[in-house]
Amino acid sequence: MMRDGVERHLEPKVMKVLLVLASKQGHVVSKEELISSVWSDTFVGDDVLTRCISILRRITEDDPHTPRFIQTIPKAGYRLVAEVNELPDEETLDLHRVTAASAATFEPASTLESPNAQTPPKRPARPERMIAAGLTVAFLLAVIAVIWSYQNARTRVARGNASFKTIQFTSYAGEQTQPAFAPDGKRIAFVWIAEDSQSRRIYIKTIGSEDVRPLTPGTEDQQFSPAWSPDGRQIAYLAIAKDGVSLYIADVGSSVPPRRLLIPQEPSHWEQGALSWSPSGKSLIYPDHSGIQPNSSIFLLDLATLHTRSITDPPAGWEGDLNPAYSPDGRWIAFARASETAVRDIYFMSTTDGTVQQLTRDRMNIDSLAWTSDSASIIFSSNRGGKYALWKIGLEDKVPQRLPVGTEDAYQPAVGPRPGQLAYSQGSAIWSIVRLRENTSRNNSSSAEAVLTSTQQDSAPALSPSGQSFAFQSRRSGNQEIWIASAQGDKLRQLTFMAGPLTGSPSWSNHQDRILFDSRPDGHSHIFCVSAAGGRPKQLTFGNVNDITPRWSRDDQTIYFRSNRGDRWQLWRISAAGGEPQPVTTGDGIVPQESLDGRWLYYTRGDEDGLWRVPPKGGAETQVLSQPAAGYWGYWQVTSRGIFYLDREAASSTIRIFDPETRRSTLFATLKDPPPMYSGITVTQDGLVGLMTYQGDAGRHITFVEAQP
Repeated sequence: MMRDGVERHLEPKVMKVLLVLASKQGHVVSKEELISSVWSDTFVGDDVLTRCISILRRITEDDPHTPRFIQTIPKAGYRLVAEVNELPDEETLDLHRVTAASAATFEPASTLESPNAQTPPKRPARPERMIAAGLTVAFLLAVIAVIWSYQNARTRVARGNASFKTIQFTSYAGEQTQPAFAPDGKRIAFVWIAEDSQSRRIYIKTIGSEDVRPLTPGTEDQQFSPAWSPDGRQIAYLAIAKDGVSLYIADVGSSVPPRRLLIPQEPSHWEQGALSWSPSGKSLIYPDHSGIQPNSSIFLLDLATLHTRSITDPPAGWEGDLNPAYSPDGRWIAFARASETAVRDIYFMSTTDGTVQQLTRDRMNIDSLAWTSDSASIIFSSNRGGKYALWKIGLEDKVPQRLPVGTEDAYQPAVGPRPGQLAYSQGSAIWSIVRLRENTSRNNSSSAEAVLTSTQQDSAPALSPSGQSFAFQSRRSGNQEIWIASAQGDKLRQLTFMAGPLTGSPSWSNHQDRILFDSRPDGHSHIFCVSAAGGRPKQLTFGNVNDITPRWSRDDQTIYFRSNRGDRWQLWRISAAGGEPQPVTTGDGIVPQESLDGRWLYYTRGDEDGLWRVPPKGGAETQVLSQPAAGYWGYWQVTSRGIFYLDREAASSTIRIFDPETRRSTLFATLKDPPPMYSGITVTQDGLVGLMTYQGDAGRHITFVEAQP
């Protein structure tokens, strides 16, 4: 579509939502009616519709609080409040005669009706003839093309749908993930995570029975990413031992210890399907880093010589290439290429000449992928429609289609060798932001009361300096956005409306008037600032690099953040008024926070245990604590009482207070369960009350799908 002379591409479903609203301009259209009209061929939740509305608002620069285009009617639906004009019949019969002067437009309505106001007379429903504000003939042609493609897509889906039988393949205590079919289609290997999350081991289960056996009896290694050899006799996998992550091969059904083949330099996202065996059985592929390169590429391991080499070359400044998978015919290697951790698209490479082609262009997240048995399509898990679901895309048509199974919270698809075989992991959890109070009883127990609770992910809370409000990142609107709530958990309001790009890491200014956050509108993560009262965010950093986890200096004049703009992850600083960013550390750094006197900048590191500090303008980098653990880099905060931090070294996870002067730690709170990774704690400046994310009733299990004749 065209708006203000700028071409903007809309997804077919987003366009269809606009057309349905336009066909009933001025009338409230319920969510149920919109979903049944646009997604009549599959089941989706409200979050998918919410995402489409958010995209339309972003493109039309429409404020949901004072709408000129689309009005939200609480507990009812949506209404198009802009005026709609139709093209005369003779002009629609001959599109070539339509000119910009005679093209119809949307005009903002002079007044907005209240939900109880009388609606205007109903107009004839002609959705293929509706056009949006300020659009020329190109938009009308696009509308007709979208309707044509939509109807054809519905026909293709209807013809291709088969009857499916779904079975709960695993339902054991703990979590079961990463299914992998044996070449005979009779068994599935999977990772079983114990309830206490202390061990992850690979098991094999026969389809249609309860015969479940561990792949390697007696080992205590943390095991990931099982991949069957083409003859079904061996399974390759990655495991964490005392000396790091290693690649192993185990004989199936044998008591012989597995063979360790190599220690990767720095394997990336090995918990998301990081291994694939070539159909010839001669090689394995996996993601790793070349030397000191900050981005990962796909490596090939020759099993005869044990020599390795990189076979892909991601762009500089990108996260890199992940999730590799050989096609069953051996002609292709598919992989996800990430401009940033949460922004990935699917690419595929020829194994004969190395030619690489891009398959998706969503700039959303690809959790994992698998080839169909005919090597013509790829099944993948993505949040491109809101919640993570399973999609299918062909190498030829390159049009993603949502599968009729795995429509919500579905991850890690695996395709079996027999027609219609599919397996995937599916999970859910209850997310809470809880208030922590200091241990006061003799038994060292501490209270934790829920402030917010949701089935959607609420995390990374950040208290305002006064402690009266907190910001947090949440997926309750369909996409992850920044929200604000009172300290009691009420008076919720959505602060950002980025409408798709992952948005998070909120940080209050010390004057309480602004909030920093990171978001990914162009495929890379950048730093933004928005008024705490709401409004249009201001982008502060730019470029084909990734900037994340911003924090203010004590005087609000400087902003610190983590960035790979120096060809590796470092801490950087930029003036709050703008200018060129400057590096602070030579090594990695994340979640930077100044000491109260401004003498030190404390920080954690992305993949290492511990807490470090450095002078704010650079200098010697010194480790001051061995905790928090890697992956828990947000679980600490500088306060007037000392540095609060999460300690996972003991049997029970605790929050402790570190005094930098005496270098001694005291107990603040004992936690009932370990908190989820990649979130954090926030504490009032007086150190009396803290907030933290808690994940309860979490579970992931494997679903087995089989097509019925």
